[in-house]
Amino acid sequence: MISSIKDFFIGVLGSLFATFLITYVFQFIKLGETFNFKTLLNIIVTYKFLIYWILLLFIVLIIRKYIRKKIDSIQTPFPSVISVASSYDLESEAEAYGFKWKVHADVRRKNSFKNEIVDIKVGRVEGPYCKYDYREMKMSRTYFGRYKYKCPKCSYKKILLKDTWTLESDIEDEIEAQYRTKMSAK
Repeated sequence: MISSIKDFFIGVLGSLFATFLITYVFQFIKLGETFNFKTLLNIIVTYKFLIYWILLLFIVLIIRKYIRKKIDSIQTPFPSVISVASSYDLESEAEAYGFKWKVHADVRRKNSFKNEIVDIKVGRVEGPYCKYDYREMKMSRTYFGRYKYKCPKCSYKKILLKDTWTLESDIEDEIEAQYRTKMSAK
């Protein structure tokens, strides 16, 4: 998608440039020795299609920048300190946002003699993995800034507004909330 939009804009700019040169080269030849910037500006203003195309291109680029900035602002910021834990009490698989995830969590028990679980703390989430063949998804950005996830084998695609870190953070929160809801219902 990105390459086709880039190709479109390159084609439009090339077409405009070629049309401008071919159409107005006679105007420039006619100027001859008395060439100045004011005359060139009058020629460009007289033929408005060039201005319209430049304005359209400028508007599209501004909209693209605005949309990308808005999408980047909704992402979860990276933590300033990352802790690394070597072992977790619980390892599970989850499915969310159209992907499979591997979740590692620590279990907090009431005391060490009873097996009564009080709470869980998700320590790490791995993924996203393809929901069909469990391969790691490759992430890229679309032209307007959305995040595109694609399986390298089966070509399963999913386009979301969230990057991998934001998805992992949402899944951590969701799993912990589900467990607390389940425990409060008992």
